[in-house]
Amino acid sequence: MKRVILFLFAFVAVVSAQDGVKECSVYSPCKSTVSSEGESSLSSYSEPVSDDARKQGNSGFFFDLTVGGSLRHLSAVKKIYHSATDDKPGCHFEMDGRYVCDGPYTSSRQSWNEERDLGYTGMGPLFMARFGGVFRGMFAVFANLELEITRGDVSGWNENDRKQRSIFMGGGPGVTVYPFFRSDDGLENMYVTVAGDILLGGGGGIGLLGVNAMLEAGYLWQMSDRIFAGPAIGGDILTTGDLSEDMSDEGGFCIWIGLKIVRK
Repeated sequence: MKRVILFLFAFVAVVSAQDGVKECSVYSPCKSTVSSEGESSLSSYSEPVSDDARKQGNSGFFFDLTVGGSLRHLSAVKKIYHSATDDKPGCHFEMDGRYVCDGPYTSSRQSWNEERDLGYTGMGPLFMARFGGVFRGMFAVFANLELEITRGDVSGWNENDRKQRSIFMGGGPGVTVYPFFRSDDGLENMYVTVAGDILLGGGGGIGLLGVNAMLEAGYLWQMSDRIFAGPAIGGDILTTGDLSEDMSDEGGFCIWIGLKIVRK
């Protein structure tokens, strides 16, 4: 984790240094000067930018990198099938050969089944990278790549034989909106993100292929002309499935918090 943090700081420093070169834009227009030969030239001096020009916003390439920690919960229902030769709970043979049940079962030796709950809760790192385009500083459309690894505890049926970890990886589309991008009171860099991913993986014996719906919000501080950084908080609702017919109601949710670097 220390190496990841050092890499992020180095990444911000390099990109900020590159973006720090003055260019003519609506944010930093170059002042026109006249040389001794009478030719017009551009200096690096930046004149104040009008509010109308600033609020037009940047358009172009969008990049978003997030490193954080996630709390993941999963649950499912396991169907356990029993043949006619299996003993039912609360049932036994009497000395005279009769099969007697004390519970809610009939005394006949027929096949039967029951349902058992499964659960998993774990914590671990979360990594997301997004690539796309930003339009006039108002919103960004991107493709999201996600990797989540957690370790925790299992509960319910067969808990001693189920793995106490989870891993999900996948990707999908998303949209980030800056609802206050025209604001003058420091709210212009607040954002809301909605995304959906197709995920491969599972945890605690639950899941194989899943789909999630993610909601995220945060605030960014401007580091250079187009580089921003700040905290983010989000979560998702996950639906999973596998190839077996004896699992049902598979799904879960996560809550995460992280640090974000954005180029927009």
